Amino acid sequence: MTKKLLFTFLFFFGCFPLISQTITGKIVDKVSLEPIQNVAIITNLNRGSTSDIHGEFTLQSKNLESITFSSLGYVTLTLSFDQIKKLNYTILLVEKVNKLDEIQLNLAKISLDSILIKTQKSMKENYVSGALNSRFYSKENSVINFKKLELDLDKSSLLNGKNRKKAKNELTEYAANLKNSNPNFSNEFYGNIRTKKVYSEKTKKYLNIDKVDSVQGYKSMQNKKKITIEEAQKDLQNIVLKHLHKNETYKVSSGLFPIEDSLSIKEVINEVDSVQIKNTFNEYPAMSGFNTASVRAKFFNFKKQKNFLNEKYYHHNLENNTFIGTQLLYVLRFEPKKSKSKYSGKIFINPRDFTIAKIEYEFADGKRGQNLNLKWLLGIKVSEDTNKVTLLYEKNKANKVYVSYYKETRGTYAYVHRPIKFKENSATKNKVKFDIKIELDTKEITEVLVLDSYKIEAEETKPVTKDNPKKRFGYMSFDTYMKTNWKNRQLITDYLQKWK
Repeated sequence: MTKKLLFTFLFFFGCFPLISQTITGKIVDKVSLEPIQNVAIITNLNRGSTSDIHGEFTLQSKNLESITFSSLGYVTLTLSFDQIKKLNYTILLVEKVNKLDEIQLNLAKISLDSILIKTQKSMKENYVSGALNSRFYSKENSVINFKKLELDLDKSSLLNGKNRKKAKNELTEYAANLKNSNPNFSNEFYGNIRTKKVYSEKTKKYLNIDKVDSVQGYKSMQNKKKITIEEAQKDLQNIVLKHLHKNETYKVSSGLFPIEDSLSIKEVINEVDSVQIKNTFNEYPAMSGFNTASVRAKFFNFKKQKNFLNEKYYHHNLENNTFIGTQLLYVLRFEPKKSKSKYSGKIFINPRDFTIAKIEYEFADGKRGQNLNLKWLLGIKVSEDTNKVTLLYEKNKANKVYVSYYKETRGTYAYVHRPIKFKENSATKNKVKFDIKIELDTKEITEVLVLDSYKIEAEETKPVTKDNPKKRFGYMSFDTYMKTNWKNRQLITDYLQKWK
């Protein structure tokens, strides 16, 4: 009996070091003792985690020496592992006191040339680089406003009077429903991404390698239908097609360009509806907003008109200093100097180290983006009339600057006139034709919040290979989405409070 007890004791005693490799702690407000969720937790090993809704967190304790806890609205706290053990793994965070910046209200005067040179130099030296680990939330929202949708169905031997009337009524009903629908759809993602830059001998350029460690996604669509010009055209074609002879095939053309070599109603019936919601996504849509934010944020590395600090392409003026939150900043105004320069805006600069805290810009008066006017030749006109961007910057534990928030609003006008012709694949080659005229405005809003970004070992980011393919992830259900702490932009709403 004694031997059995001794063996049991030794067994559990021997296993204890293995079990104790993982520690669990809790983070609370020092005054209210309420749990604090979404606290960023970074160890001396450059490994990270966050606290859950109960303020709890779990970490591997092997080789752990120190941990840093940071959260919006609280003083950042760094403790040694021994200190944390003495606190019985309960971390008390102190709420920040909203005091005005210590810099005097009247900053020292500085020349325009000096601030341009110092800001460019400082951002190049202090912006995060190398292999990085970032936690992010992104939302992409699109709204389509159909201003006009006209349809004209010609008389034809392919359609008898009864079928022509049915088709015309269905086309009219479809047009009316589409004009009143104003389709609205969005994607939201929350996850962790690892990035690094590598040099390609093949292209002789540096390329980014991105790897999503974990990600959650939610897709929302009004009426469960994503509408584009292409989808609308396809719907309209199918309305006409279903009233033609079901056992015949037809060549379909639009203006000067063929659309299909052969098409039949049987094929359409057997197709999977392409506008239904897909329940999975890969890494590309999840990373899209994050990658765009990363590129936009490094405008100071761009050449020519894309660099808003470039004196050759932009006029600059120093405006009155201003407070954002509790920080007093220089304000640098820029306007286009050359025809290729399209934007005007403001850059808000930290007077201590000349790093950028914020930049906001949009199309200058008389400027616009992509513009294609082939209305009379090919029946197409596209004009990007609105492009407005806001970028906010933070500093990580290593005092390196990274983009913390990105918002871009794009507004585009489009006009499409497409004559659709069905030609029967028979000896008679009968035809039927109808015209589509679509005029619409689209508005796309992309927002990205980067909750932290810190350097990691380069080998922790592996390229995608056949042995390590990109994964597919399932979109979550509405009920699951409503239980997340990032639903409805909540993380962004909380974060932007400090910038008011």
